[in-house]
Amino acid sequence: MGSGFLEPWPLWNAALRRESRSGFFAVVAAILIFTMTPIYLITNHLMNWRDTTIWDPSTSLDTSIPFIAWSKIFYQSLFFLFYPLPFYTMPDTTEARRETLIASQGLLTLTVISNLIFVLFPCEVFIREQAVAGIAGANPLLVSAFEFQWWIDSPYNAWPSLHISTSGMFTLFALRWWKGQPVKQSILGILWLLMALSILTTKQHFVWDLVTALALLAAVWHWQMRPALAA
Repeated sequence: MGSGFLEPWPLWNAALRRESRSGFFAVVAAILIFTMTPIYLITNHLMNWRDTTIWDPSTSLDTSIPFIAWSKIFYQSLFFLFYPLPFYTMPDTTEARRETLIASQGLLTLTVISNLIFVLFPCEVFIREQAVAGIAGANPLLVSAFEFQWWIDSPYNAWPSLHISTSGMFTLFALRWWKGQPVKQSILGILWLLMALSILTTKQHFVWDLVTALALLAAVWHWQMRPALAA
């Protein structure tokens, strides 16, 4: 693997020119949003249009896990906790900024690989039907949150779960920056575990999606993140 792939890419030059911490994060966030979001949505709606399932990774465990409406709060924590995590945890040093860019590159790698798998090996998360049936009588805000998600996000883009891999990437970097702070590390670990379980209890994913996401995260960490951090 070339050293250029491991170093911060030219994509981030505008962020590196920002002196303020907030300016740095504003540019990084904008780049990630305007690259990851279109890739995900285009793939998702393409697979919904194709309406093709080439295999079924579900097991009896997937259907036996109960639907828990309020676990949607932990499911949404990907967006209000884990994606902004570097902003709250990154030390304001040149080295930490470089590590944030390395983490962001890992995020893009996970996104590209996962979306290729979504297209090549599509499968529909049919257990969403359990959530549709189980949402009746839930808090109206939760009902609205689920209905909005189902409207914008078709039950494809299943495995490996981007919820698991991308949140795991930023969590690993936060744990790295919080070295020597076991209380913060423990709380973050528990919150990540609750978020991971929520992809099952909201019926958004199969267990297979969680397992393969962890495997992909481990591979990207081993072959991209570790060499980049050691460079």
